[in-house]
Amino acid sequence: MNDDSQTPPPINEPSDENPEAKNASEDSSRPFEDFGKSVQDAFKTGSEDARKAFDKAIPKAKEDLTQGVHDVAYAVAYASAFGAALLKELTPDTLCDGFKEGTDAGRKAAETIIRDRKDRAERRKAEGESTDPGDATPGDPDPVMA
Repeated sequence: MNDDSQTPPPINEPSDENPEAKNASEDSSRPFEDFGKSVQDAFKTGSEDARKAFDKAIPKAKEDLTQGVHDVAYAVAYASAFGAALLKELTPDTLCDGFKEGTDAGRKAAETIIRDRKDRAERRKAEGESTDPGDATPGDPDPVMA
């Protein structure tokens, strides 16, 4: 065994007695500093490019959306007008007359029922009876069915 109290410092550790190790340590950390700076620059450049692309894309997307809404509205209006015009020309007159007569008859029946209910409610009110339809006496005919 060697009892020398003066053992030389390890080669990789920097010290005042070993300037070569100090320089080697600085040289080995420089690539990491350069890499870190490169990453920061890349993020900065990337975010600027993304912001520019976003600023250009917003008006284009808005324009595309507006055009899409217009096209949908146009298609709905076209289909409605075209269908109505075609149906009007293709529908036989007897079918049109049937729709008209059925509509008129349904309207008259509804008006008659409404008028009869109002008249009955006024008569009950004049006689002092309740106007609640649930209070009708068991023998009274239903105004709807009458």
